[in-house]
Amino acid sequence: MDSFLYANNNFVKYSAEHYISVIIFLIIGILFIYIGKHKLKTINAKYNFITYIMLFVLITQIGKVLVKKYTGTFDITEDLPLHLCNMAPLFLFFAYYFRSRLAWSVFFLWIMAGTFQSLFTPTLHDSFPQYEWWRYWIIHAWLVTGAFYGIVVFNYRMKFKDIFISLFWLNILSFTIMFINMKIGANYMFMLGKPDTETMYDILSEWPYYILELEPLALFLFGILYLPFFIVKKINEKKSFEFTNQIMK
Repeated sequence: MDSFLYANNNFVKYSAEHYISVIIFLIIGILFIYIGKHKLKTINAKYNFITYIMLFVLITQIGKVLVKKYTGTFDITEDLPLHLCNMAPLFLFFAYYFRSRLAWSVFFLWIMAGTFQSLFTPTLHDSFPQYEWWRYWIIHAWLVTGAFYGIVVFNYRMKFKDIFISLFWLNILSFTIMFINMKIGANYMFMLGKPDTETMYDILSEWPYYILELEPLALFLFGILYLPFFIVKKINEKKSFEFTNQIMK
């Protein structure tokens, strides 16, 4: 149990363990989408399935606090679930629980712009079989799964206005977390400093200037993520127009 509960600091980024972890958890995630799309027959079953998966992901996140408490290593400045990836399971759980396309769209952008890149630039320190290893890959891989589940299973599609709604709520959340950071001396969502490992933050200026740079960067990434939806929409409109013209003839 010690190897499961206590940190080992053995994880090596871009190692075989890194790539195998990503592949395994993403394959399991793809299986979830396949089951939701092809094996579950009712809309209620499809929603319940992904809601329970997100609940499991959320419980896994909460488990980090319990493990840290048990081992006596809990640190309020590091172990609260206040990073965006750590809060996203709760957000996505409610999006599916209330069957809200708009909420899904907001969180889809957050997850794909932030969580997705965390699969390839992890801030993980502990290797298998430590709990943090399990938590990290379950959170990051299955959040991406949950984001795509809405597209594939429910045919959710983003709207252009969702970009700005998502950016607005991301700003509200970011400044709320910054306030909490200043109160407890933490750095959740990296609002008061860059991560201590190699991430996309390395291409940005130093604090506090990168906070300003994140705004146009987020808008740019959200726009890129919206682009496939826009292209598909235009293709479908063109096909519909051509089909209507043929009928009229």
